[in-house]
Formats: sequence, structure tokens, C-alpha cells
Amino acid sequence: MSLEAMSGYLRTGIRRNPKVCVTVLPSGKTVRISSGSRLLDAVLLTGDAIVHKCGGHARCGECHVLVRNGGRGLSKIRPDEREKLENIRGTETLSRLSCQAVLGSREITIELLT
Repeated sequence: MSLEAMSGYLRTGIRRNPKVCVTVLPSGKTVRISSGSRLLDAVLLTGDAIVHKCGGHARCGECHVLVRNGGRGLSKIRPDEREKLENIRGTETLSRLSCQAVLGSREITIELLT
């Protein structure tokens, strides 16, 4: 196994599962969730309501959120997400589809759009 492949493993061979804090506005609720989870999953853990009609396939755009802090801790925007965001009114440079954004290791704050 290469060093790169081992980077997520302890010496025991058990995969590390670091947690990251996600704060959801306007409720202000914060959850700790595993790095590598979708941002949508973090929102759902807070109990805040978020529409996600397409099942996480970047088709509906209903899970559009604004990343207020920590955006560099998310996965890069892929072409299918970028295309959907370009067709949604009210998007800005802080916009992401929560079903497509994958959490890294940095704390993040997002705002739900109502």
C-alpha cells in the first residue's frame, strides 16, 4: 500500500474518521460530522429543513446554500454542480449545492436559503 493510500489509516489499519464542525445559519445549530460526508448530510443532522428533490444528483438545485465561512474546506466544484449553479437565480460566488459539496477537515459555516 502506498504512503498516499495509507494517509487515512492508523498503524493498526483502522481508517481514521476525523470530525468537522458545521454551523448552519440562521438557526445557529452546529453538528460534528465525519470528514468526507456531504454538506447536505450535516444540514439534515441539525434538523433544519432543506429541500433535496433529486436525491443528490445536482439536478434540482433545491439544496443551494451559501458558504459563509470555511469554503476552502469543501471539495472543488465539479462541472455538473457548476452548470446547475449557473442556471439558478440568486447564486453568488459563495453558492454551493449541499448535495455535491464534500466536507474536508476545516470548520464551516453555511446559510440556508429560504
